[in-house]
Amino acid sequence: MITQHLIIAAMLAAVFSCDTVAFGQFMLSRPVFCAPIFAYLTGDIGMGLWIGMIVELIWINAVPMGAALPTDISVIAILPVFWTAQHFPHIREAAVFGLLLAIPFSYFCKEIDIAGRKINTKIMRWAQKGLYEYKESRIDIAVFAGLALFFFKFFVFYLIAMFLGGILFNLIFALFPESVTAGFKKAWYILPILGFGCAIYHFMDIKFLFARK
Repeated sequence: MITQHLIIAAMLAAVFSCDTVAFGQFMLSRPVFCAPIFAYLTGDIGMGLWIGMIVELIWINAVPMGAALPTDISVIAILPVFWTAQHFPHIREAAVFGLLLAIPFSYFCKEIDIAGRKINTKIMRWAQKGLYEYKESRIDIAVFAGLALFFFKFFVFYLIAMFLGGILFNLIFALFPESVTAGFKKAWYILPILGFGCAIYHFMDIKFLFARK
């Protein structure tokens, strides 16, 4: 049963990550959406809303544009919710630690995404070559192959991160003394303030049309 839940969770998380650039872009990949949805499925929507709000505010400028590939903030939002629900349900201190632990996982996911895009480039060139050979069917194959590759790499990543990362999360958090967990508890309420400050900082240089001379 645990394995079945893990596979379903990894598939759902992969769908959210594909929404970032590969398919749809319905904004479901944004933390303010994917974290509460995951939390609802795991039974603690309040924690998901809080985690999603924090991640959204801190990384509000992490938007993929063209070839630019920012940190995958869906990872930072989803993994803490899943880890906490599996190992320390409804414990806010654990969610804060999970948030910190998820950051290096997001950078690792970014590297996997870069490697996957290189494979997608080869698929694109294969389809382009087919046009010169009057094999237009390669275009459809390339589109579905690229989408399948996106989903597969995210699915495998989440499957490993949720399982092995969860074990690491459980072992490390259990070793923290009470003074450290008390700090995490305070951080649960302080982090939204930090996030609000980050959001203001990111928008400080915006020039509004009505303010131009």
